[in-house]
Amino acid sequence: MSGPADSGTIRTSAGVEIAYETHGKGPPMVLVAGLGDDRSSWAAQIEEFGRDHRVVVFDNRGIGRSATPPGPYSIEQMADDTHDLARHLELGPVTAMGSSMGGAICQQWALRHPEDIQRLVITNSWAERDIFVTELLNHWIALAGHGQSQHIVESLLLFCFSPGYLTRKPETVKAFLEMPAPPLEGFAAAAAACRGHHTLDRVHEIRHPALVVAGEFDILTRPELSRRLVQRMKSARYVEVPTGHMVFWEMPDAFHRAVREFLAS
Repeated sequence: MSGPADSGTIRTSAGVEIAYETHGKGPPMVLVAGLGDDRSSWAAQIEEFGRDHRVVVFDNRGIGRSATPPGPYSIEQMADDTHDLARHLELGPVTAMGSSMGGAICQQWALRHPEDIQRLVITNSWAERDIFVTELLNHWIALAGHGQSQHIVESLLLFCFSPGYLTRKPETVKAFLEMPAPPLEGFAAAAAACRGHHTLDRVHEIRHPALVVAGEFDILTRPELSRRLVQRMKSARYVEVPTGHMVFWEMPDAFHRAVREFLAS
């Protein structure tokens, strides 16, 4: 992957410094990362879509090179951060692609600033307060509060990947566990934002064409949550891939193919 065409930071209307990179040329595409992930989580997608899009990746507040204001955060705040970045870069209507928490951010972005967006790709995400997801987030917030960064990484490993993928690629375990843990203060603040996310009673207001991708074996944001999201949206199609939570890591080719077919339609 070649280096970014542009990189820097912007200060949002809320006064938060957000670090970003742009890659490639063409129609704008903004990739919004999930909980505990910085912009590097999109490496394969930058390479794929940067061939014919202007791909923008950034660090959400609380992680990477972006600022970590005091928490807890809300998904609405993070959607406004994304809107301010798009406005600063003068992107015009974009393809907004969000993973997990990033998919939640994209839902709120579409609701709060619909003029920013042309179409949506929401992968391994959810739209409702769910008891299992809530209790898992409570667990992660508690681990962060006790400084248990390595335990968070170990838990993320088990909730990110399917058993089949780890069986086929056992080297993933060592590589993942050696990755730096997300900053605990920002992680807990963003997890609180996820815990408060609920758009199921409003997503019918989203008129943009949307692709919703789910992992068949995702035990974090279960496929049924994605299906309920699709049922409430006006112009959404659903694709299920035999992966765990991180669809675009486990099966990037299948993910890219689904997105390409959606973009071409």
